Amino acid sequence: MASSLLSIVVTRNQNEKPPEHHVVTRPSVFSPWASTSTGEKIVGKRSRSREKSQPENDSIASFKNPWPSFHKPTRRELWDSLAFGADEDPCIELAASHAPEALTDGPRKENRDKQAAQLLQIEKPDFSFDGDKYRSKSTWLGHASMLLQLPSLETGGSPLRVLFDPVFSMRCSPSQIVGPIRSYLPPCKLEDLPPIDVVLISHNHYDHLDCETIKDLWKLHSSNIRFIVPLKNKKWFTECGVPVDRIEELDWWESASITAAEPSDAQLHITCTPAQHGSGRESGDANATLWSSWYLEHRAGHGKSYRVFFAGDTGYQFHSDPSWPPRPPSTATKTDPEQSVAPNHPKSRRTRSKDANQLPPKYPPCPAFAEIATRLGPPHLLYLPLALGATWAYLKSFFSNYLPDSLDPFPRHSPGIAGAIHMPPWDAVRVLREMTDNAAADLKSDRPVAIGMHWGTFVTDQTEVLKTLGQLEWACDQQDVDFLRSREELQEKDEQHACFLALNHGQSVTI
Repeated sequence: MASSLLSIVVTRNQNEKPPEHHVVTRPSVFSPWASTSTGEKIVGKRSRSREKSQPENDSIASFKNPWPSFHKPTRRELWDSLAFGADEDPCIELAASHAPEALTDGPRKENRDKQAAQLLQIEKPDFSFDGDKYRSKSTWLGHASMLLQLPSLETGGSPLRVLFDPVFSMRCSPSQIVGPIRSYLPPCKLEDLPPIDVVLISHNHYDHLDCETIKDLWKLHSSNIRFIVPLKNKKWFTECGVPVDRIEELDWWESASITAAEPSDAQLHITCTPAQHGSGRESGDANATLWSSWYLEHRAGHGKSYRVFFAGDTGYQFHSDPSWPPRPPSTATKTDPEQSVAPNHPKSRRTRSKDANQLPPKYPPCPAFAEIATRLGPPHLLYLPLALGATWAYLKSFFSNYLPDSLDPFPRHSPGIAGAIHMPPWDAVRVLREMTDNAAADLKSDRPVAIGMHWGTFVTDQTEVLKTLGQLEWACDQQDVDFLRSREELQEKDEQHACFLALNHGQSVTI
């Protein structure tokens, strides 16, 4: 059965004053704010524009991260975070130890490239999905682009398909001539995707929002697609040719309920949730549009609900210590049975590092993730970012592509220095634990599963691939989480504690 346009109901916040993350231009009693947050429910029809029903947000000048956890590094902190020369992080060797031993001959950089190519590959996606048998299917399409398939909202209907932060262009840049470029091509063409019902965008940075991709998606799926975006992003979509009645703007904690055209108890409830990040596409528009994460609850006509959390691009905690995060022993490889970390069997209960429980840090963690889980429930499935954005690596590539590490004048920086806006693997595992450790009974019967994203796509040095994989494996080992690489490994596990998957491009996981 072909996919058709689904109905949507939007529920607005009821705020007597602007939320803390809003920076308003007229914060007075005469501001139009009080009359714009009425909590009115807006019912969307297929051919009916709701532009007049949208809350006025002209008084919002910009947005901000409202928590003490958001911190911009001082000059001293930034300087202390820099390092030159070869990267000797033991996590690189830990990841490389899982590559075939034959890939150890030759120059070091060439070895690293070959090892990364073996450990992170491109697979042709399989978009088939049996909603009667499985609760979800996730396909990683590169960087932060994820396709989520859920059981149909109507009997005999097509799967419900949600696409997150789709970017299919070669460069995440204002220009396709210069800017960060893919080292891994998209695993498929846009026209290869099945019918898309909903596109969710976390923010407007170029590696998460791409004009050509959005235009092509609209051309291909104009009969059934909807776009749901954070506040102040609607105008950009209309300029790309998307009709107003197919775009919904949401503030943090506002929600949209998606249902089939015919009456049914089944629905997809989408909540715009906080994230600690920022926005901007050109000079002068920093934080002018809202950024967010997304929380989805699929409620079938029968049975329990299924909850999915997409973190978008977000930080968790700023770490000023250049030696953070805790590292494995420099000899920790799969060939050392005393210190190795087997890819499928973490030894965290036996080999937990003393550094895993460090002294209280100078800067607190972001409280948003615990609040999301408390208010909406612990998610069954989480999409969590693992690495920094592409710009720093792109700038560094102008030197590292032509010079040996020992002569490279462009430094790298410690992962913690950007931790307030980009969570590295160690913090991603912490977020997984934080959002699921206090799970209710209905989640305890289902293993919490996280899938890594925002890594291994716009990389200019394949060592980044190895470093991310190694850091994730070590973080999982030290925090009692299973580190997995495939659906088969997930199915082999019958334990109930959480697991974290690092997929190949185009690879899928059904749950």
